[in-house]
Parts: sequence; C-alpha cells; structure tokens
Amino acid sequence: MTKELIQEYTLKITQANRSRIIVIVYDIAEQYIKDGLEAFDRGDLETFRDNCGYTLKCVGDLMEALDFSHELAYPLMRLYQFISRQISLASVKNDTEGLLTARGLLLSLRESFEEVAKQDDSGPVMGNTESVYAGLTYGRNSLNESINGSDNRGFMA
Repeated sequence: MTKELIQEYTLKITQANRSRIIVIVYDIAEQYIKDGLEAFDRGDLETFRDNCGYTLKCVGDLMEALDFSHELAYPLMRLYQFISRQISLASVKNDTEGLLTARGLLLSLRESFEEVAKQDDSGPVMGNTESVYAGLTYGRNSLNESINGSDNRGFMA
C-alpha cells in the first residue's frame, strides 16, 4: 500500500462514524488483497504472504468490532473465521484460490455494511480532530487540501 493511500485512509478514519469505519476496514482489506494478488503475479511470494498477513489483521479487526449483544454477530464471526482460514491457507500454500474466495466474501459483506453506513447518521468517533478543507486552488485540475487544527490529532489533554 502506498503512502498516499495510507494517508487517505487515515483521513477517512478521523472523519468517520462507527459504521463508516467498518466499511473503511473492508476497503483496506480489499487493497491488501489486490496488492497480494499483484505480488503473486510478479512472483514475489514474500510480499504476497505479507499482504495476506495484513489482510488477516483487517479481518481480526472486523472480528473485534462485532457486538455480541446482537444475534447477527455469531454467524458473522463464523464467516470471518472461515475467511481467515482461507487467507491463511492461501499464504501457506502460496496459492491465490483461498485469497480469491475471501475477497468475494469480503466484497459481499462490504456492500451490506455500506448500506448500514448510509443509514447511520451518528457523528465521527474521533473528537478534537483537525478540519480538512479541499478545493481547487492555484492549479489547473489539482486538488489541494488544507488542514487546520492543533497538533494533538484527536487526543484531549
């Protein structure tokens, strides 16, 4: 994942509510899968395995985010466990089949959580974050962002 994508995801997370953060984690997992498949195609198995590991961490974060006070959390946990096994098998076998299976399931789940996020009108999880203003300035077709705020990045002293 490039530095620019990491910065983009970081910015999205600072402005997101709980539901939107889950969708962002799905997006990050998808990016790691994409990077892993590209590495596999190049024959770079070490990077392929690294990206499988990063994807597993994303799935682990999704597991931790489950709220077991809702009945739906239990089948989701089993599905996440299956996805984790598929990614682990892909990494161990140096094969993309399990990773492609996991990708399909994650994309389907992402669509569902995207619908939930559209209905969630709660505020951002992080408070005291910097305000970001984006617009076209001084350059033809270039988008510049201006960040205003303090240096504490969401932490209150």
